[in-house]
Amino acid sequence: MKTTFNVQEPYRSQLLSWEKSIEWRLNKWKFSKLIPWDKIELENTRQIFLVERISHYKNFQTMLQQENISKIIPWISEIQEWVAIYHQFYTPVQEKEYWVLAIHLKKEE
Repeated sequence: MKTTFNVQEPYRSQLLSWEKSIEWRLNKWKFSKLIPWDKIELENTRQIFLVERISHYKNFQTMLQQENISKIIPWISEIQEWVAIYHQFYTPVQEKEYWVLAIHLKKEE
């Protein structure tokens, strides 16, 4: 399956420069249907990523404790600061309802 992702700056540039290799989303809509080796195109670019693996978490804090934070947001090391950023995009209610995905990406060669 091939799907398109819209990613805001600065995260978009970090994906393109490969500073970031894990994308995070709620486990809903098209993201809940992703499986390993699906292709993701970064919107308005020709960059294709392969889904290497997907990890499911109960909440953002658990995801950040289990994953390599530097591959999600390179310039932040404090988990609480990161959780505050996530909650700008998704509410705690949405997080609890849908859970969280860590989508591990690999650039398509």
